[in-house]
Amino acid sequence: MKKLLLISLLSIFFFQKSEAQEISAGKSKNSFVEWNFGVAYMPNDDFIFPGTSVLWGRTYINENNFIFEYEAGFALPSLVTGKLGIGKKFNNTKVIVGVRPFPFNLYLQSSFPKGKKGYWITSIEFNPLDSDTSLSFESKAILNFGYRWNIIKNM
Repeated sequence: MKKLLLISLLSIFFFQKSEAQEISAGKSKNSFVEWNFGVAYMPNDDFIFPGTSVLWGRTYINENNFIFEYEAGFALPSLVTGKLGIGKKFNNTKVIVGVRPFPFNLYLQSSFPKGKKGYWITSIEFNPLDSDTSLSFESKAILNFGYRWNIIKNM
């Protein structure tokens, strides 16, 4: 977990420092606000539990359509959450794999074509740890849908 945090911080530092070069090299940086809703599977109770979140995040896309993305915000029932991922842009679709530190999950996320104000996303998440740990918030899997509103776009 410490290695993941260190890699995450170094990645954020690298992308922040290269920001001035991004615009001139054909890269893009987008900030967004995202609202999510979904369900989590709680295996201890064999129960499906609903949840929602509001997050702020950034997406960086380089000239080869490689994506680095992070986001953090508030959620129910876990109170706080965030995600860190990497991926690839294929035409108008972004496919990202990553980690949600809390509640801990590995995820696969995909976007839908962009609309007038933003775009829809969906993700499926899986917790490879024992679901009794406090990191997992007792969930084993999450199915999530969300909408992103772009708030700053630099190209």
